[in-house]
Amino acid sequence: MRVGGPGNPQAPAEPGTGVKVDLTSRVHMYARPTVRDELIRFFTEILGVPMIPTADSGPNAPSVVAFSFGNGASLSVEFTEPALGDDDARRGAWLELAVDDPKEMMARVLGAGLRRVNHPTTRYFYFAAPGGQVFRIVGRR
Repeated sequence: MRVGGPGNPQAPAEPGTGVKVDLTSRVHMYARPTVRDELIRFFTEILGVPMIPTADSGPNAPSVVAFSFGNGASLSVEFTEPALGDDDARRGAWLELAVDDPKEMMARVLGAGLRRVNHPTTRYFYFAAPGGQVFRIVGRR
């Protein structure tokens, strides 16, 4: 992949050139329709985040739900058959959840029967949500 800099689309961007890129706090992911109810329960009951209205409407619109987090972040889920299955989803992006009490949240996750995911090079606590999306639980900074 080639990245361009100012005045030269083929040159890499130079540090200190004023080019700034930030990652926003909005996430969109895909899941299979068979995990819809489980995934909604995961976000609303286990994590305790509210579901929010989406622009999804009409018979031809995709099936989308969204959730709002306390720090202003949001995550939307589009339910579609071509979404990755549980095992394949582990090769996608892994997301972090910041909580006040990581140990309590880890216990809630495991108590709900969600699978812990071990990464071979770290000892962090990762788990797979319904549908296979991997999350890490961290303390609030």
